[in-house]
Amino acid sequence: MLDVALVSLINDLSEKAGADGVIQFWQRVGENLASRMGKEAYLGWPSFNVAVREGRTAFSIEGETVTLTDMAIMDVDGDVVGYLYALKQCVFLPTILRVRYTSGDLPRADREVAQEYNDSHHDIAICNFCVFHERFREEVAKNITVSSQPLNCLLLATRGFTGETKISTKNLQKIGINPEHVRALLRNYECVYALEMRGARLKEGD
Repeated sequence: MLDVALVSLINDLSEKAGADGVIQFWQRVGENLASRMGKEAYLGWPSFNVAVREGRTAFSIEGETVTLTDMAIMDVDGDVVGYLYALKQCVFLPTILRVRYTSGDLPRADREVAQEYNDSHHDIAICNFCVFHERFREEVAKNITVSSQPLNCLLLATRGFTGETKISTKNLQKIGINPEHVRALLRNYECVYALEMRGARLKEGD
């Protein structure tokens, strides 16, 4: 019931403040939640990835997260400075399904917010909830260190419950990964992002 009310709130907020107002709302929610998660420090990637597997990091609040160990991010010296991570199911999927069950479809504001975000911020949103996910992860990454290095988060790909997909070409270029490699991941996952050590000199992709 509460999640259905949340969608109604988004629709009402969109009517009063426009799609940009909803974007600002979700970004504030993401920032505020991330600030309450606290700081984390790990000796290296193995210990961080164990924490991810066991659901002991701030990222775990989004649901089951998988470390794609075959998709390591390398720096110019050949050292691992990051990995790709994926969500099997978006934490908001049950909300979306319940709303569709009770009202038949998501409100028009959902599509309007996603389109505005894609046009003005980052062409990656499938629905309005993607705005929250991206900002939350970006802020959480700032509070986590691996080998004493702060992290940077890049949202790479998303898949909606209807099968629609979005690929962030600009973010994939930053870490030198072929878009087709990530597109294939969307057969099994709904969201893919990268965590890398901030400031690392990355190895260019093929």
